[in-house]
Amino acid sequence: MSSLKVPMNRSVKQMTAAEMKELVSSAVRETLRAELTAVHVDSRGYLIFPDEAAYATFLETQPDKLPSEVRASFLDPQGLRVHYSDYEPTPQKARALHAAQQEGTVAAETVWEQLRKLGVE
Repeated sequence: MSSLKVPMNRSVKQMTAAEMKELVSSAVRETLRAELTAVHVDSRGYLIFPDEAAYATFLETQPDKLPSEVRASFLDPQGLRVHYSDYEPTPQKARALHAAQQEGTVAAETVWEQLRKLGVE
């Protein structure tokens, strides 16, 4: 981050591009910092938690409700709102998922080699 200080008594016309960029960046950082550090209620009445741990702790206080029944979500590291799913895999699907996780992966170079044979660059 630059240490550029923008004088508040200047009009937008008098600001340089760098000063304008710093002003906007600073405003966005302040807004995100305020939203990410406290639980707040959005315009639809949902509780928005700053992180997954706080959200999970709150859900534990609602044992008789599914996540979809609780009007709450949390902000992931990218700033997106996320909530837990009600979906629980069947035993058959759980076994299939576990088996897929145990399978080895293909090296990227092998994939690129096959793509080059097909003419993809």
